[in-house]
Amino acid sequence: MIDFEASCLPEYGRSFPIEVAIARMDGRNHAWLIRPAAAWQYWDWSQEAESLHGISRELVEREGLPPAQVVAEMAAFVCDCRVYADADLDQYWLEVLCQAAGAKLPFPVRYLGELMQKRGYTRPQVVAALEEAKRRLPKEHLAREDAKRLALTVKLLFDEPPQGVST
Repeated sequence: MIDFEASCLPEYGRSFPIEVAIARMDGRNHAWLIRPAAAWQYWDWSQEAESLHGISRELVEREGLPPAQVVAEMAAFVCDCRVYADADLDQYWLEVLCQAAGAKLPFPVRYLGELMQKRGYTRPQVVAALEEAKRRLPKEHLAREDAKRLALTVKLLFDEPPQGVST
């Protein structure tokens, strides 16, 4: 699972990625702060987004890694796994990050809903798994925590077969 945090909420301007995390179903996870690329100098930053994720522009400028390094380390961490997200904005921010890094997309980001549908999970099953994952991992709007919660949701569902499927 992949999740990004961004400089502003999409409805408030042109945002750029400031944090990304990937969580695997085996429990391994990694998060990266992203140093703003020169191309993003005049892109938007909103206090509303900062208050949600708690990451300041000063922090990403001071401690963020260069986009090219983030892309390379993400590709190595993902290896040959399929990557899913719960929103199409994550694919967009990966594209923005890769463009700033001068790199090709290291992997496609697939939509999690399609996986759930393909595996035959019902809406109540998905909602129950999401609620349990939120109970176990309640922090929100931090890329690592959001990615870990999504990975846990998928693990909970995979551990329980869909309705009408026998094992």
